[in-house]
Amino acid sequence: MTPSSKAIQLPPADLEDRCRKAEEDTVTTMSYLAVIQSEARYIISLGPKATQDKFRGLYTAILSHWFPVSRGYIVSRQVFVPGEYPEYFVIRPAGGFRNPIFVFKLKRPSEWTAAGQQMVMDELVDLMEGRFEFTQYNTIYGLGCIGLHWMVCRMQRSGGHQPSLVLDWQDDIASDASYSKFGAIAELVYTD
Repeated sequence: MTPSSKAIQLPPADLEDRCRKAEEDTVTTMSYLAVIQSEARYIISLGPKATQDKFRGLYTAILSHWFPVSRGYIVSRQVFVPGEYPEYFVIRPAGGFRNPIFVFKLKRPSEWTAAGQQMVMDELVDLMEGRFEFTQYNTIYGLGCIGLHWMVCRMQRSGGHQPSLVLDWQDDIASDASYSKFGAIAELVYTD
């Protein structure tokens, strides 16, 4: 079965509730550090023709914010095909293994189309499936991004490698609302 023909399961209701609760529980608005917000504003100023490389610093900073070394994580960059854009993974070292638990796929803003969204999902599925042989964990999460738009899915080794949607496409990963939602997702990853 090809990745694009795999059925995507809808997110369990409790995941949606956790994201909503994270937003409601935030008494004071939490947001990313000023340097992350500044980088997002710079990227927005580049317009829809901005290339993927302009977004890498922002996404690396966001991943490092939620998955810091102090919690036992490493954000790792790997190039699989010479000349291709690098792929990023969140690694949780344990038991002598570099366990990938979170993969990241980025496309330029001009690909914000239904076809672009499907391409991101297909590529995330390939990345997640390819990481199971390198991890001791049962679940791998995927962050799909087109410009500042983002979504999260996950795949379980025991679930027949069927992707399930954790959070559908959101508009601006650097926004206060996205901060709360990503926080809820990070909590899922920490406890999975």
